[in-house]
Amino acid sequence: MYCRKCGAQIPDDSLFCPKCGAPQQSNPQSNQGDAQVSNVGQDQILKDMKCPSCGAPLSPQAGEAMVVCQYCGTSISLGSAGWSKINKHFILDLKVKMKEDAENVARNFLDRSILHKHLFEKSTLKKIELMNVPYWIIDAGYTAQYRFKREEAQPGGFIGVGMGGRGGFAGPTVNFQTVVESGTDVGEVKYPVIAVESLNQYQPPDYIFNLTARRELNSSDISGPVKLLNGYIGEEKARVEGKIRLQQWEIRRLQKRIHGFLSAEVNVDISDVFLVHIPIWSLLFEHKDKSILLLIDGHNSMVMEELKD
Repeated sequence: MYCRKCGAQIPDDSLFCPKCGAPQQSNPQSNQGDAQVSNVGQDQILKDMKCPSCGAPLSPQAGEAMVVCQYCGTSISLGSAGWSKINKHFILDLKVKMKEDAENVARNFLDRSILHKHLFEKSTLKKIELMNVPYWIIDAGYTAQYRFKREEAQPGGFIGVGMGGRGGFAGPTVNFQTVVESGTDVGEVKYPVIAVESLNQYQPPDYIFNLTARRELNSSDISGPVKLLNGYIGEEKARVEGKIRLQQWEIRRLQKRIHGFLSAEVNVDISDVFLVHIPIWSLLFEHKDKSILLLIDGHNSMVMEELKD
């Protein structure tokens, strides 16, 4: 017997394909049998999932779009064609390894200016956590056509100035006219999109990870001391969301760089999408009646985001 969806050879009495998880018709002539299979539901399909590389049970949670096999480290995505390997799955090694190191990064950030002097000491650390968080990386080029305004001096007429009744002299006047001009900005970026919907606070709107030292994920990363999260956002959704976020990112960049910025049309061309697990420290502080959440890139020792309630 062969799977109706992926074509893999499976036992004759299989209700579900052990490779892709697709339900099978146990009795094509029985509408009641078909209904029973369809009513088993997604939960049963998930229980029967097997790793396409080593055959180990996957047991993903409902809603997960990407899982990592706990036995061999293979990363698998659930799409319209069933379960398939994610061929491009990487990880960044942890360099900020100790809680004390993460706290020192936070200290330097919070006390970075006179306005924040001794803010670290005046705050209470309520929670600190380290996880390997999955991000879809949108490798894309972008072109922005933007408009901006500037003030241009225009020569005016002359004005007479009296001098104690002795007559006067004429001086030139200058008028300013608003001129609207256009420009072009072109570049490339590897923009991150968080792969876990419940962790939207881990989505840095303007932070770009340094991925130079990324390496392929392997089985030893699964058994490491840092928890490796599965993902709930698949590649196709990440592409759509990433394009929108990248357009907004470029507009914010232009607003900061271009004096008199008015508007922009941003075109995005996605060349590649790959998955990276990145070690992220989250530190929750309380200062007076406010909470401060710092996200620290555990590979590059940089504060990604500061969130205040």
